[in-house]
Amino acid sequence: MLRFTRLAKPSRPLHRRLYQPCRHLQMARCLAKEQADNRTMSVREQLYSVRPVRYWSDKILERENQKPVDPNEPKKPRKLIEKTMSDSYMEVLLPFKSSPALLDEYIFVDGRIRTGKLLEDLDALAGAIAYKHIDNYDPNSAPVTIVTACVDRLDLLLPQAVEDYKLTGHITFVGTSSMEVFIKAETVPEGTETSETTEPIPATPPAPKNLGVLGPNTVLATRFTMVAIDSNTRAPVHINPLKCVTPAEERLFEFAKANKARKKRAAETALSRQPPTPEERIAIHDMYLQYSHYKGGEEDTYMSGTAAEDKEPLPDSMIWMEDTRLESNFLMQPQDRNIHNNIFGGYLMRRAYELAYADAICYLKTRSATLLAMDEVIFRKPVHVGTLLRLKSEIIHAEGYPHKSFQVRVVAEVVDIERSRRETTNVFYFTMASTDEDIKVKRILPKTYAETMLWLEGKRRRLQGVRARQLLLQDLKEHD
Repeated sequence: MLRFTRLAKPSRPLHRRLYQPCRHLQMARCLAKEQADNRTMSVREQLYSVRPVRYWSDKILERENQKPVDPNEPKKPRKLIEKTMSDSYMEVLLPFKSSPALLDEYIFVDGRIRTGKLLEDLDALAGAIAYKHIDNYDPNSAPVTIVTACVDRLDLLLPQAVEDYKLTGHITFVGTSSMEVFIKAETVPEGTETSETTEPIPATPPAPKNLGVLGPNTVLATRFTMVAIDSNTRAPVHINPLKCVTPAEERLFEFAKANKARKKRAAETALSRQPPTPEERIAIHDMYLQYSHYKGGEEDTYMSGTAAEDKEPLPDSMIWMEDTRLESNFLMQPQDRNIHNNIFGGYLMRRAYELAYADAICYLKTRSATLLAMDEVIFRKPVHVGTLLRLKSEIIHAEGYPHKSFQVRVVAEVVDIERSRRETTNVFYFTMASTDEDIKVKRILPKTYAETMLWLEGKRRRLQGVRARQLLLQDLKEHD
């Protein structure tokens, strides 16, 4: 079974409890017991845990004695067991309202729940659910590694008020080696049995009858795609098939299947593969005609046809895209590793979102920015401990007043310090909005063709996001 350890207060955030060894001073007395527990964990328990079962110093020593895997060694077929969605169901209680100590770990400067912390928790829970599904109860099976391939989408449906939260999730779709994990967060009404707890508790109770249904208390909904690979060869491995046994599970399966088809169509028509549509080309030309008449836009008077002295200053209702850029750098530390000794995806999402938020409030000149949705995030490459993570944020699309929403793009690069080489690991797209009625959101103007393509990408994602949100609420709403 999953190995979860209760620790002394103050409670740690869920992702710390799932992913990391104790490291707070007040928890030092837990270390001796935890080290002993780690030494006595069975192979199955180590497979079924989603946090490191050994310390970083042990990992460093292991490198000296690591033996190569013999590629000619015959592989034993993996035993597969047919499982249902209910078999992978898990829930986690986050009693923010009932536990001041826990709230202090998650509270944001404005008094709301810190979204970045929840992103870490969602990734941790998705990993735990995936491991639960692939478990075939065979202690002799070859070790399997679960990696986060992508976050398909996250929609924030309610304001993040300080209430007791419950995260629930389960598998909704299974391929050969990949699986989709659906997770939702909802507030827990006062007076219920679960609202009386004061610590975050991961649990595996029986799945509810309304599996995957979005009710009036649903705060957010998201989908993760997880992939199972051989821990030694890194090759994909077959995982347990999924069996739908109720109409609710059939509906969730079809919803996941439709999402997969939409993702495929979107990839085929991406701007990196196909040119803009005729309608989009007209919009691009209109954009060019507009920005070339402003000072700071098209500098070549021959190309713009307008003399420099005749150009107008940029109105206060607009802003150049290049003036919305922010950047931050972080050295990756072992405290933020997962059980595979890479930096876990939830940490990357938190860092990206918090930079996007900083970019948003600088753009709005107010702290009233809020997250509406996070678009598909693909984890292209692992981020290793010791590398430098460089994040670059930019507002790429905003229609401007009276519209309140805008698109923020964050590019994550890993810098290999010794080799002076960098690679893009993730590209994040966030839909954010201003909650201040007095703030008039400025329209974003690109200058170059490359910026115009980013602007068009943001416009597409805005329209696709509105449609995806409508389908989510339509397909997964509570039926009478």
